[in-house]
Amino acid sequence: MQEFDNRAVSESLGLYIRERLAESDFFAGISAGQIPPEHVREVFCQYYLWRSKFHRWFGVCVAKSAPFGAAMNASLVLGGLITCLAEEVKGNHHGLALSFLSALGVDNPARIAALPVTDAYAESFLRCYFPADRSGDEALAALAGRELVVPSLNRIITSALTRHYGMTSGLEFFSLHEDIETEHFQALWEALARESRTDSRKLIEAARLEIWEHITFWDDVYSVVLGAQQSLAS
Repeated sequence: MQEFDNRAVSESLGLYIRERLAESDFFAGISAGQIPPEHVREVFCQYYLWRSKFHRWFGVCVAKSAPFGAAMNASLVLGGLITCLAEEVKGNHHGLALSFLSALGVDNPARIAALPVTDAYAESFLRCYFPADRSGDEALAALAGRELVVPSLNRIITSALTRHYGMTSGLEFFSLHEDIETEHFQALWEALARESRTDSRKLIEAARLEIWEHITFWDDVYSVVLGAQQSLAS
């Protein structure tokens, strides 16, 4: 594996995140307050459904991790994943998500129907990284990329919902993650940097791909919501 500097990787991926966000229809629209509130609500309902399954992605990384004794970084990898999962449970993420939906005017999340694009994204990580020909290091790098993109998204979301949509409560779910996910990325990437048998270029590409897929998920949902509205109007 080629040597790579963690800070340089973080800065490179950070630049990639900013480039992809600049191209995003949904995040450009919500930043300008141009998306109708009912469409904003529908997009976040789909995000809630995906987020409720996100913990399974950590399970893929655990299942694909190297046995103890086979890799020096095995304890670091598992330790990083356990830290992330512990935050998922102890941080009451689901409760905060429900509070956010309530502030949006969604009283019964159980009635939200998943769009095909939401189900597809929820399963994408398992389909991509669980097969035997994909390495656990690539899965971990992809997960780290997802963690790194979150603070940038959440800053846009909290700012836009406060400024343009008058939300004054329920935003703790997003403000909580402005620092935590960066710490998760650093912990996961540090584990990879210690001893990975996968070429660093593949790891960075896996992280970039998941960053792209995560932002694209928001845009895909927004596109479906717009399409449904146009169909009703015609």
